[in-house]
Amino acid sequence: MKSYSPYLIAGHAAFVVFAFLAVWFAEERVLLIDSAYQLFYDINHESILINDNRFSMVLSQLLPWLLIKLHVSLRWLIVAYSASFVMLAYGCFLLTSYVLRQPRVAAVMVLTFLGMCSTFFHCISETFQLMFFAPMLYALAQYKLHNPHHRFLYWSALILAEAVTFFIHPVAIFFILYIIGLRVLECNRLRIDATSIVLFVALAAFATLRMLLGQSGHDESFVPTADTLRHALTHFFSLRSFNYFRTWFLIYLCPIVLWALTLVGYFRQRLWLRLAFVGLFFPAFFALSVIVYWQGDGSIGMERTYLPLYFFAGLPFFVDELPRLAGWRRWTVFGYFAVMLVIGFTRISMDIHIYANRLEEIKHIAAYGRDHGQHKLIVTRSTAEQLFRVNIWGLALESMLLTARDGADQTVTIYLEEDDFDRSNDDFYANPDVYMSVNWWKRWLVADLNPHYFSLPPQGYLELVKTEEGYRLAPLR
Repeated sequence: MKSYSPYLIAGHAAFVVFAFLAVWFAEERVLLIDSAYQLFYDINHESILINDNRFSMVLSQLLPWLLIKLHVSLRWLIVAYSASFVMLAYGCFLLTSYVLRQPRVAAVMVLTFLGMCSTFFHCISETFQLMFFAPMLYALAQYKLHNPHHRFLYWSALILAEAVTFFIHPVAIFFILYIIGLRVLECNRLRIDATSIVLFVALAAFATLRMLLGQSGHDESFVPTADTLRHALTHFFSLRSFNYFRTWFLIYLCPIVLWALTLVGYFRQRLWLRLAFVGLFFPAFFALSVIVYWQGDGSIGMERTYLPLYFFAGLPFFVDELPRLAGWRRWTVFGYFAVMLVIGFTRISMDIHIYANRLEEIKHIAAYGRDHGQHKLIVTRSTAEQLFRVNIWGLALESMLLTARDGADQTVTIYLEEDDFDRSNDDFYANPDVYMSVNWWKRWLVADLNPHYFSLPPQGYLELVKTEEGYRLAPLR
């Protein structure tokens, strides 16, 4: 424990900073695409939203759900929603450090802060949560049970932890396979014990259940076809996904360095099985990520794609290699770790203005609409590009959550449409009983809004147009 105390201290400090930022900039974190959609759904249905069979999403929604039932003000709901992800991650950190007594594994969790920047503003990110669930699962799998009579209770807890990990995101299967591999390939022999068998059998059961439940269209969209696979393999180094990695190479140099140091350690100790497993798994996962996301994505999407590299490099390093380092080598690694941690939070602070300015623009538009008696607005894609640097599908719900903080009657919705949208669709745009939500589930009823939080007047939509003087409202036809 003592040799890992600097990392634990750094971990506690990182969580303090993280919690402060998450509370202070709660609106910037929550009022963005998926997070806004989930919170808006939870408020209106006074229930918990589970998408794409990701059942572990329940955990981060428990606190907001309870507060919604109590009709706590929307301002505090937004703060609680943002903070719930911090509390969940910190709970995993404390449990791993002090209950399971695996400080070296808890240190792996802190690596997450080195690789996140845009992910901070996408607080719902399941990959971020996975970076805490998976190390905790490994720590539990390594836990030494002193009383054999507690074995059934222990295995039940292990299966529950594996279920939480597996059902947070499809990529979790690679994390669990990696954990099983590190357990089985101990030294230069296979270690097949009851815990490893339980982990593998549970994984097979969970995978079968997921297949029976079926894949969502969202998850299926990432499965490459034969043609896209051929294209990705033949143009690997020119793919957008690889170009993103190359652009931010200095950030991803950290897991690469940890991976390389671990391989050197395995080589010196002649741990050939672990050398082969870790040596191949890390680049294989990287290559798979580049291929699956070959078309690229925004900074949020690509950052969370490569975030698991910190786990795959960090876990064997902190568990196997760091204990072997002594003196200046150990402190050199910690110094590098501390510098990268500061850089990680500095990157977050440098990007805050992008999301803050976007919310300010939404406030100005909403105030303009209210001053003219209009609470239902449409902006076209070309207009939105003039108004917002971050221009994505969640604008209608984000604007409703932001404006309703000051009272339900202050609610304004701003829906994003393509430039060539059908302006003659009166059922969508002239119907006073309807408001537009998201592009895959467009038509929602005003009557279904939770009256404790939202209210829209009986009116149709007007288009907001950007002018040199500011804005103007125009009829759709």
